[in-house]
Amino acid sequence: MNNVKISPIFYMGNKKKLIKKGLTDLFPKNIDTFVDVFAGSGVVGMNTLARTYIVNDEDSHLSQLYNLFASYPADIIVDRIKMNIEMYCLPTERTKRNQYADKAKIEEYKKAYSRLRDEYNANKDIFDFYTLMFFSFSQQFRFNSKGEFNMPYGMDCFCDKNIEYIENGCEYFSRPNVKTICTDFRNIIAHFDKERFFYCDPPYYNTTAVYNENDGWTDKDEKDLYYCLDAQNYYGAKWALSTVLENKGKTNPILEKWLSENDYNIYSFDGHTYSACGKGNSHAKEVL
Repeated sequence: MNNVKISPIFYMGNKKKLIKKGLTDLFPKNIDTFVDVFAGSGVVGMNTLARTYIVNDEDSHLSQLYNLFASYPADIIVDRIKMNIEMYCLPTERTKRNQYADKAKIEEYKKAYSRLRDEYNANKDIFDFYTLMFFSFSQQFRFNSKGEFNMPYGMDCFCDKNIEYIENGCEYFSRPNVKTICTDFRNIIAHFDKERFFYCDPPYYNTTAVYNENDGWTDKDEKDLYYCLDAQNYYGAKWALSTVLENKGKTNPILEKWLSENDYNIYSFDGHTYSACGKGNSHAKEVL
């Protein structure tokens, strides 16, 4: 698929490259309900044809972003972002060090970003949160134990392409046949329904990324996911799992054991390299 709709949510492990390499072409035809169990940016659902969609992620901050695009038209979101940029004097151009020589100006932008971050942490305005993501490191979000956004400044900016992506998000999440929920994956795939196709893109057990820091994804989670998929298979439901067989020489013994005990089809994407938030996972073997 060459004409990929890009999500307005920046999230590690985004599948847009794999979609271009045929990820969604491997899905069943005539899907009744597409269940995006670990939706992340939502880009897979945006590029999958189905009658209805269930978009789930346990991360409440992602759920807030889904609701943002479902509740507001694109022009309102764009206007609020531009208002924040002007109000806080955030950059209107990329300020990566190898492209931007004015170090004093960069320091001013860092302070501007910190002011907006402080404002968001004090008032939790969803437009402030989304604006922060355009300027945070790797355009990602992370929160500390107090629930405070703590990603450092990342020297990016808001550009015209982002407006197109926001329009994509508003069109998708506002559809009457798209339902967004926020719950543990076990609550989703513990129900057996042959009319549903379950797509799982969980945190990768053998990679390093913001979403699986501090025991965000445990041995139990990994084993429970495989148990649920086996049960779905037993009852005749359809599913697909994105995962990584090996990353920088590190394998996943739980995955290896599960695959050795089952006869599931495995599809690779030749030439694709996986990258999660700049962690350098360039030798990961990502498969479906």
